[in-house]
Amino acid sequence: MDTWVVVGAWIFTGLFAAVLLGFAAYELSWKSRRLLSDQAKLTAVSAQLSAVASDLQRAGARASQLHSH
Repeated sequence: MDTWVVVGAWIFTGLFAAVLLGFAAYELSWKSRRLLSDQAKLTAVSAQLSAVASDLQRAGARASQLHSH
């Protein structure tokens, strides 16, 4: 009788660990995919901001030239 309790506890522990590790693996893979997606979006926004900064610098240079004449 006592043996079955120990065996049952080990089986429960093994199943619980499998479920827990499966959930952790799912979370890590999901978060990794989301991180890559967000990184791509941030790269695109960074490129847009660089383009806007370049446009603003050119506009400032033109305004400076017009002001000096």
